[in-house]
Amino acid sequence: MSDSFTYTFNSQGEFEIKVTTFFGLEDVLAKELLKLGGKNIVPFKRGVAVKGDIGFLYKCNLCLHTALKVLVPIYKFQANNEHQLYDAIKLMPWEQFIDVSDGIMVESVLNTEQFTHSLFVSQKIKDAIVDRFREKTGKRPSVDLIRPTFKLYVHVYKNEISLHLDSSGDPLYKRGYRSDINEAPLKEVLAAGLVKLSGWEPHLLLIDGMCGAATIAIEAALIANQIPPGYYRNDFTFMRWRNFDEKLYDLIFESSVNKIKNDPVQIIANDIHAPTLKKAKTNTINAKVDDVVKCNNESFFDLKPERSSGVIILNPPYGERLPVKEVTELYKEIGNKLKKDFQNFNAWMITSNPDGIKAVGLRPSRKIQIYNGALECRFLKYELYGGTKKIHKLNPDHKGA
Repeated sequence: MSDSFTYTFNSQGEFEIKVTTFFGLEDVLAKELLKLGGKNIVPFKRGVAVKGDIGFLYKCNLCLHTALKVLVPIYKFQANNEHQLYDAIKLMPWEQFIDVSDGIMVESVLNTEQFTHSLFVSQKIKDAIVDRFREKTGKRPSVDLIRPTFKLYVHVYKNEISLHLDSSGDPLYKRGYRSDINEAPLKEVLAAGLVKLSGWEPHLLLIDGMCGAATIAIEAALIANQIPPGYYRNDFTFMRWRNFDEKLYDLIFESSVNKIKNDPVQIIANDIHAPTLKKAKTNTINAKVDDVVKCNNESFFDLKPERSSGVIILNPPYGERLPVKEVTELYKEIGNKLKKDFQNFNAWMITSNPDGIKAVGLRPSRKIQIYNGALECRFLKYELYGGTKKIHKLNPDHKGA
């Protein structure tokens, strides 16, 4: 077992890294990794495999907009029950990179019938590691669920157990700028993914039409001005690893910060609810983009765009707790508003409500399957032409009435 145990990464060499994301954002993440200098990029469901060195791992945590976790695969084996799981874990030479003074944490994600409870799997793995240390040294590492030195991420698929070192700690959507959130916040990673999927470019007007915590608007501002999303965080688990190269990380951090732009960008975060907009404004200040994002307290249905074209992204209520009639009426009004006041815009909307989609009354030119938490959603693109689409196609220069 110890001969095949792979704890391969070091300060000099390259090693395999797995970066996780939300379903539907795999290709967006792959493009980010390529731009960052990653090698051997291979997307998989809810993630992308890539090869890089320790400095690249630091960059991934600091600079990726659509990453949830940055993981280092260390071992894979099969187990059909808890006894096989425990025995296999206990045989591994954990003392190669864990010390009795280290705080450990185990997080498990299951897609299997062999094991039913993720907490049970995590506990069994933790017990095996601790028992190995107790038998070999008479001492044991402690459990630390807040700031562990060593965080093990375990993925179970059928009877295949994959072990990874979690270099990130808290999920990377926890940027650190959002101090006050509404009831159903859009995760920052998903918001960044929506902006990238929309094809928005910084020279265009962007409207976050029902902004809530203004996450879409803020993430757009970070992308436009090349602000690294990890800029607001001062804690990643890799900072507590034995091989943490503080000088290298500081160099990468400074290099990333030096690339920040201060270009003029027009982004509007709009919400009808004044207390919610106040929270949004606070978040823009925390993110240091309040000079870029204009917060606007108005009903979306009263909103008039300041330019004749641009991109609008909507995250309307999905209506899980509303009567069907109310939901369809809301979405019908959204469609009417887009047709009336947003000609020559590209409008995007994320929703999990199929009845609402039908009620919009517009034919989407793109439908992207994506998940917002546990909700299966569609991210829909509506190309809003002045006049009819037929006229627009016949005469590309036609701007409409």
